[in-house]
Amino acid sequence: MPAKDITVDVLENPSVIWDGTKYIIVLGEGVKQFRPFTQAGEVWLNGKLQDRPFQTSSGDQVEYQPYSQEGRLTWELQVLFYGMSVVAKVRHEQAGHYILPKDLSAMKDIDLSQVAVWESLPAVGEIWDELRLDADLQQLKVVHGRRPGIWSEIMAVQGVGEVVIAVATPPIQTENPKLQNFVGIIQGISEAGNKSVDFFASKVQIVDKGAILARKIPGKPGVPGKDVLGKVFAAAVVKDFQFRLKKNVCLSEDGLDVLAACAGQPIRMDEKTYMVENVYVLNNDVDMKTGSIEFPGDVYVNGNVQDGLRIIAGGKLEIKGSVSHAEIRSAKGAKIFQNLLGGKIVVGEKFVVRSELLRSLSELRDQLTVCLRHTAELIKSPGAVNLKPGLCLKLVMEKQFPELPKLSNNVEKFVLEHQNDEMITEGLIVSVRTTKRFLGGLGPLELQSLPFLQRANQALEQFVTNMALEIPEKLSFVVHYVQGATIECGGSFECQKGVYNSNIRVEGDVTIEGVCRGGKIFAGGKVSIRELGGSEVSSTFVQISPNSRLLVDYCHPNAIIAVGKEIIHIEQACRKLEIYRENGRVQVEKIRANPL
Repeated sequence: MPAKDITVDVLENPSVIWDGTKYIIVLGEGVKQFRPFTQAGEVWLNGKLQDRPFQTSSGDQVEYQPYSQEGRLTWELQVLFYGMSVVAKVRHEQAGHYILPKDLSAMKDIDLSQVAVWESLPAVGEIWDELRLDADLQQLKVVHGRRPGIWSEIMAVQGVGEVVIAVATPPIQTENPKLQNFVGIIQGISEAGNKSVDFFASKVQIVDKGAILARKIPGKPGVPGKDVLGKVFAAAVVKDFQFRLKKNVCLSEDGLDVLAACAGQPIRMDEKTYMVENVYVLNNDVDMKTGSIEFPGDVYVNGNVQDGLRIIAGGKLEIKGSVSHAEIRSAKGAKIFQNLLGGKIVVGEKFVVRSELLRSLSELRDQLTVCLRHTAELIKSPGAVNLKPGLCLKLVMEKQFPELPKLSNNVEKFVLEHQNDEMITEGLIVSVRTTKRFLGGLGPLELQSLPFLQRANQALEQFVTNMALEIPEKLSFVVHYVQGATIECGGSFECQKGVYNSNIRVEGDVTIEGVCRGGKIFAGGKVSIRELGGSEVSSTFVQISPNSRLLVDYCHPNAIIAVGKEIIHIEQACRKLEIYRENGRVQVEKIRANPL
């Protein structure tokens, strides 16, 4: 309790007498009040126990029996929670007693809490030591989990308190393997931000070869625990699982990842069974609901393909219905069972690109070879003695090869657009760029134009000679009916009914079992058409390579046939038209017929 203000006056000092068991305090003059302190002992006045402040008079004798204790350190041990811990309920009392000073200053108010002082004494009561603690723990059979420094904690207890003596070691839980699935994750539209959404895009999930379809995160075995009595808590056994692999999938070397063995559509058949389908089958129309299809393998559509959509197949393609103003690309062949109206069809694009590359390089080489030969002849002629070689080259180009600069520019553009093709080498690009530089503008007049063009032409000659272009026999495009479409095919083309107003470029053979009217056909192989042209339509153009052959059952008079660079106009209707080159000359065989 807070100390009171003590005013010291010149008064007779009270006397303090200790008789061995209690103090007798004879109050002096001026002391008006005495304040007991029950924690320090008992205060008696006139045979009555005083526990509250009381008024006094001079000469009163107050007995003070100070509190004293012998000292004690004991405990009670308890094993709690079925061996999970041991707790000691400690009782720790210090030995000693309260004493008063021999001289109490005269004061109006004697407060025992201010003048009584605790004095420690050697313990004479029940004091247990650490050996007793060890014995008690041994008796309880506590053999595990004893905490370090517990004796210091016991000694630090003042009065009554609890000290945790020992605790169990809990088991570390087992972690079972977890499966991470990467198949069928949907990307939210919100991730596109402000970007426009392509509603015609493919909605088929596609993975590349080597893509991870699923991953096993290995589990961790648990660690057994033990209670304070030594009982072991066993850890659970790891529950492992194995992937089930169907077609076109395999495991990584560490056995933790399921990998796609080929490009295709990943399929999760059940929780742990995976496969990759390299054939995509759609039993509906290709429309806005399904989206376009881009698939690395074969594609089979048992329906129609609507306007604005596209199908890009890395393998073969079959469409049971019709195709209207769509983009169709197939690497290994295509067949449309019904009609093809508008749009663009590319079959065997790699072979289309390489065939066009070979044609354009061959044409550039042929014209450049002749141009350089004529230039060399002009330089040696008497009339050009005073002309520089570059000027001779420019004169030859202007008079005989005015289209050569444009041709070289187009070849360079084509080569750069398709430079990812493995056949287009860095050397070829350099040769084509060199040709364009010294053929265009003031390039022919440069000092080194002729030597550079000669070296570039030699490189083109070598490339064309070494370029082996073999059209696969099975690469073909088959369709029932075509109108207003653009078709490029690296193999053969077959139409079962009719072709109208379409532009068709085919590297292999062309077979049209019905009518071919309007449009243009460029064929690298044999061309067979039942009926060509029409009396009331625009002219129909067919170009075949110099070594090919054209067969037409019936031909209208407005057809134009080109064999290489030689043009043949069909002026009268005929039957059994056959055009081919033999012994360097174009042969035309036909039977005159009345118009149908």
